[in-house]
Amino acid sequence: MKSVKGYQCKECGRVFYPERKICLGCGGRQFKKIALGKEGVLLTFTKLHALPMDFESRTLMLGIVEFAHGLRALGQLSTDDVEMGMKMRARWDVVRELDGVQLYGLRFYPAKR
Repeated sequence: MKSVKGYQCKECGRVFYPERKICLGCGGRQFKKIALGKEGVLLTFTKLHALPMDFESRTLMLGIVEFAHGLRALGQLSTDDVEMGMKMRARWDVVRELDGVQLYGLRFYPAKR
């Protein structure tokens, strides 16, 4: 699977994820795709226990990972065994199935030590 991309404003250089139509820094409207890097650092995480009934799982782990350029992204964690500060790898992956349709989103996996 391809690596996750960020979107850099061509006017001011600010980096975003997910893609935006207008730069929050300068109002620019042109962006270029850039690689976020292979790894980021887990800044914080939480475990959700009160999910809607149509979720197959009864709990869900979410985390915020900081990549190069200072970019931070929210995504599902692949494991409950995490610690703040640990290295994580991001990829597009199936995060849920709804009515037989696979839904994709950002998912974080512990980096190999």
